[in-house]
Amino acid sequence: MQSLTRFSVIGIPATIGIGIAWVGNRIIKNEKGLKDRELELKLQLNNKFH
Repeated sequence: MQSLTRFSVIGIPATIGIGIAWVGNRIIKNEKGLKDRELELKLQLNNKFH
């Protein structure tokens, strides 16, 4: 029973924290990719008008 309590106190918050960090990391990576794609599209658009 004590091991279950220890897991509840340490394991569950640690798992939640790792999950939040993973989601944050994915958002940052996706944001960089979107900025790169936006720049690429702007360059293509400028080439059409010149």
